[in-house]
Amino acid sequence: MKNIKLISFLLAIALVIPTLAACDSGKETATETDSALETVSETQTEAVTEATPGAVEKKDYGAEFYLSILSDVNPPDYYWVEESDNSAMSEAVFARQQKLYEWLGVEIINVGAGLNHMTYVTPFKTAVKNKDGSVDTLLSHSNTGVAGIVSEGYLRSFDDMSGIDLNSSYWNLDFMDSLAIADHHFLGFSDFNILYTNVVAFNKTMMDQYADAIDVPLYDRVRNNTWTLDKMIEIVNLVYIDATSDGKTVDDTFGLAGRQWVPWIGFMQACGIKLVDVDESGAHKISVMNELNKEKTSALVDMLTALTTSDNAYLDYMTTSVTSVPFTSGRVLLFLESTYGLVSFLDYDISFGVLPYPMWDEAQKDTVGYQSLQWGGYLCIPTYLENELMVGETLEVLAFYSDDVKITFYEKMLGKQVADVPDDKQMLDIIWESVCTDFGQTFSDEAARILFILPTVTWPESGQNLASYIAGAERTGNSTLEKFEKRVEKNYGK
Repeated sequence: MKNIKLISFLLAIALVIPTLAACDSGKETATETDSALETVSETQTEAVTEATPGAVEKKDYGAEFYLSILSDVNPPDYYWVEESDNSAMSEAVFARQQKLYEWLGVEIINVGAGLNHMTYVTPFKTAVKNKDGSVDTLLSHSNTGVAGIVSEGYLRSFDDMSGIDLNSSYWNLDFMDSLAIADHHFLGFSDFNILYTNVVAFNKTMMDQYADAIDVPLYDRVRNNTWTLDKMIEIVNLVYIDATSDGKTVDDTFGLAGRQWVPWIGFMQACGIKLVDVDESGAHKISVMNELNKEKTSALVDMLTALTTSDNAYLDYMTTSVTSVPFTSGRVLLFLESTYGLVSFLDYDISFGVLPYPMWDEAQKDTVGYQSLQWGGYLCIPTYLENELMVGETLEVLAFYSDDVKITFYEKMLGKQVADVPDDKQMLDIIWESVCTDFGQTFSDEAARILFILPTVTWPESGQNLASYIAGAERTGNSTLEKFEKRVEKNYGK
């Protein structure tokens, strides 16, 4: 019923948004999607427009649901609004809250987790210890603080929650599986979670100027699975214009710009390399230099190091005073940006397109395909709840009613200034369905912060090389990962 409802709504606005899929799930082609849409009859459409969360019985709890949102990586007004301000996004979010209230008699209250990702878990832990019922669900950071609230026994497993059906299409169970410990799913991810991942934005006007040299349009490369890292770098190397004839400066024109920090991290996952993986014994180990990955990791580091130091790229490393060339200057062909950040481009007179991060090579299409590293937070349920069933059913209904919010988010990102809307919609579909996470990213506190390997070892001023960085990470990381798993098993059992 749920899938038919979504298809029907998409027919009305001609926008294809797939249900969130796992990193290694099969990809549905645009042709297959169009074919599926055409088979839905008008009778079916009318029958499902009023679809309701039938798995959850309608009732009136007359209760408040306390949602704590870390706003550092989760813009609160994408999840909760006090009232609609007549903008499309606030109306969609507010409508979801109204549907929740009409179905369960539950009102969402945003109790907030603050802005500081280093301290947000402290009040959450205090609330759980005191059993004061002041938090029903926490929307966390993507990595900071997550390992502690899991291993120290503050979170309830989603598997034990009444009212939640993880097999429903609006829960991304495969995504959650990649973060499971001792068969427990402590971190939730559903259609309620708005996608926050890095993407490759490109200047369409500049792209037209280099069309002959680029040969195959980038949208087509993505569609035919030839959008690879080699090809991206080849395109970047086409562009450098020295504006002042005094060498590389911020005033020049470049093939690539952006921050060499969080955006740089995503290249590891985009190329199909896991930071941490399960070994033959079932234990989590740092895996970037194991037999499967070491050749690819070494080559990736060499390629990105060369890109960092080339004239064709101007990158901002977080610990320096370097300021990247802004995409809105019109002097950058490719730019690394987050899905949230795309919205800011709409205030400028610039025609831009959106692409997923490139694959390592064309053979990757047969394994994991495109990979888009999620950098937003996770749904975390505290061990103490005053009404477990209400919380479980609330999360279930919120996920069910999130279609319109996701669709509006797409429209907000795309905006009227994107010229080739159908192409960019399809690219965003690919990005959304390829969203993934990494055990080493999420639990990086226990994995010797291995997630910072690429921005650190590819930046010349860091003074670190791949061998020394990996040696240190493996020495401390594998030991702490083992202790981490033992703490989880002690607090929750196998």
